[in-house]
Amino acid sequence: MKYPKIDLKTIRLQTRQFQAENPRLLLVYLLPSILVILSGFLNPLARLQESVLEQSFFSMLAQVLQAYLFPLVVSFVSTIFLAGAAFATLRLLKDPDTELSVKSSLALFAEERFSQTFLTLLLKRFYLFLWSIPNLVGVYFLFYSNLLARRFVALHPEFPKLDLSSLETEQFLMTFGLYFFASLILMIVGNVLYIPQHYAYSQVEFLLCDTLDLGQAKPSQILKTSRFLVKGYKFQRFILDLQLLPWHFLNWITFGIASFSILPYIQNNHIFFYRALLDRKRRNG
Repeated sequence: MKYPKIDLKTIRLQTRQFQAENPRLLLVYLLPSILVILSGFLNPLARLQESVLEQSFFSMLAQVLQAYLFPLVVSFVSTIFLAGAAFATLRLLKDPDTELSVKSSLALFAEERFSQTFLTLLLKRFYLFLWSIPNLVGVYFLFYSNLLARRFVALHPEFPKLDLSSLETEQFLMTFGLYFFASLILMIVGNVLYIPQHYAYSQVEFLLCDTLDLGQAKPSQILKTSRFLVKGYKFQRFILDLQLLPWHFLNWITFGIASFSILPYIQNNHIFFYRALLDRKRRNG
């Protein structure tokens, strides 16, 4: 089935025009932007010692989870704030008289919405985590192969002038090569599996906002609807993200400070893409 294309140039134009007409949107994204800046300074890898790779799998897993727990919580909370900002933005698109303030991003923390929001976003994260397992194992193998190489070089100061015919060198090269190439294969296969799923669930937050505005939101149904909605448009959404890449780079080189203006622009591009998806699906049944 051939799906009609979405004009991405029009999406970006609509976003710029919408933001120019609603400068108070910057207030809505103030708290999410602060959390983005905070998360940028959290480096869980700095809390992990290289020796963690020498421990048993479960011991290593416990230390990794301990190091990543706080950053993961901050990331998840910022996702709820960002979804709250999207909730306010979608309401503004339906009703131009909607009041905007810093508190607008707290909309989904309201008692009647929070449990549905929490479960939906948690379920999305869980599904994406499952799809990312091959990639994570590949990253582990890559770090482990690096550890093997460091150990070998430390034990052989004459490196790289080695006797390649020795049994020890052959065993090292075989083990290192096995882990290294396995890591490359797993990361390539993992990304091939993960990226389409990332885009399949990319509309979850916006569908959640619209569904909450109408009443009860069922997490599993929202995820299924996101997959249906984006079917045939994953690549276009990927292209839109590529077009927004310079803004992500600008945000990175400013240590997240630019997110006060960049985050609303990126998010609103995604919102207008979502609305274009809804329009296409309605017209095509």
